[in-house]
Amino acid sequence: MNNSENIGKLMHLELAKIESAESCSESEFIIAGAAEAILQSGNRNWIPIIVKETGDYQYEVVSNNFVYAVAKQAQLERAWCIVIDPQPSNIEQAKILTREEIPTVNLSTAAKDTIIAVIKYLVKEHNWKNVKPVEAANQIVESNREQWSDFIPLTKLKCNLTKARLGCIAQVFTLSPPPPPPPPPEAVSVKRASRDEIFDRLNYLSTNKIGGFENIDAEKTADAIFSANKGKWKTLSPISKLECGIDTAKMKIIKTLFSL
Repeated sequence: MNNSENIGKLMHLELAKIESAESCSESEFIIAGAAEAILQSGNRNWIPIIVKETGDYQYEVVSNNFVYAVAKQAQLERAWCIVIDPQPSNIEQAKILTREEIPTVNLSTAAKDTIIAVIKYLVKEHNWKNVKPVEAANQIVESNREQWSDFIPLTKLKCNLTKARLGCIAQVFTLSPPPPPPPPPEAVSVKRASRDEIFDRLNYLSTNKIGGFENIDAEKTADAIFSANKGKWKTLSPISKLECGIDTAKMKIIKTLFSL
């Protein structure tokens, strides 16, 4: 049970009462050297371990796991720790401040200056010599990024953010799930529908960027379908032959809003 009186306190805790769910990836040389530095300075770790209480006099490391590993290497009986309120946001903050985690930015909504700063970080961190942060950010801001469900569209912006780099990008950027489209209009008979009824359904698909329909001209496509001689149609397939931007790949979606 957490003791709220201890939250925020610097405490000299028994190392045997502290556990860590994570191992330290630092080299043995660095850990040993840091342990010797602690021993040479009066057995005191001047950088505290960040812990949360898991029970009566029981603690778990949530940040500064390196200092915990060094304290164990130095065989300290006690280590200086700060007890944290174990809210997920507090733990995340502690990990970011100790650089155990990288802060993330929502690419769906981020301002251009923020995107530039993040891409500059990636360029420096990974030595991306052929990526220009300002040009890449301009391309991103001008895109329909709020509709993205993954980072694949980045690879199509011609700014050298290739598929091989998406793993690095996903470490610093997140995406909000795209909002669901409004309910579709009811299906209508393509033979009996008015021109406005045809347009309304095509405009719904185009406006909500469904199935590639954002690339069609809803006005011209509605004119083409309405003006076609549909008397002998037995299926909707002739729509794909009207040269109005609807190919066979889009016919599956057309069939959800139109019938004969």
